[in-house]
Amino acid sequence: MNITTNRVEAFSDCVISIVMTVMVFDIKLPENVHLTNKWELKQLLILAPQLISYLFSFIVLGIMWLHHHNLMHLVQKVDEKFLWLNLHLLFWLSLIPFPTFMLGRNPMLSYSAATYGAILFMASFAITLLRGYAVRHSFMHINREKMLNRTIDIVNKRARIKNFIGMAAYFISIPASFWSVYLAYVCFTITPILFFIPDGIDDEKLAEKVIASNEEANRTPVSHENK
Repeated sequence: MNITTNRVEAFSDCVISIVMTVMVFDIKLPENVHLTNKWELKQLLILAPQLISYLFSFIVLGIMWLHHHNLMHLVQKVDEKFLWLNLHLLFWLSLIPFPTFMLGRNPMLSYSAATYGAILFMASFAITLLRGYAVRHSFMHINREKMLNRTIDIVNKRARIKNFIGMAAYFISIPASFWSVYLAYVCFTITPILFFIPDGIDDEKLAEKVIASNEEANRTPVSHENK
């Protein structure tokens, strides 16, 4: 069963946007804190750990969304197993608000950092599994232009390398949390740093070429029929 990618991408975008929004609801002042004009700034600093954990999780979810967005632009078709793997990814992404809340309330607790690292590891594993399945089953866009196909292969290889490095960092952060939470925090930053390192390929321009190629391929049968 071959399924178009539009609904998969739209559904995933909806779920990820809800997850990103839900996290902000956990940012609350303690019940025994009452704001006053004199001490307002000092009292708001109580929220610093929650705001930082929210900001970092927001960035991580944004990176995951961009990875998924770029992947779906390169995929021509999907099957039922791909849908289940996509749901597997969304499941782990939907759990990110939970460790974010733990980390915001108890930033120095080893179990908070370990739980956060475990969830991010599973989310990275899920998106790596999804991309790998699409590549192995030839769901990726194939064009007459060999150069475009070669570029897509390079993008997939680089994405998988970054995913594997991120998975390793998140996995190391789990035991590292019980030795030093600061070391775990360093591990958490590796994936965002890797993402923002330029790799020489413009994903948006590549997506535009793929879309244009698909539109041209869809018009070709029509032109033959007219002849």
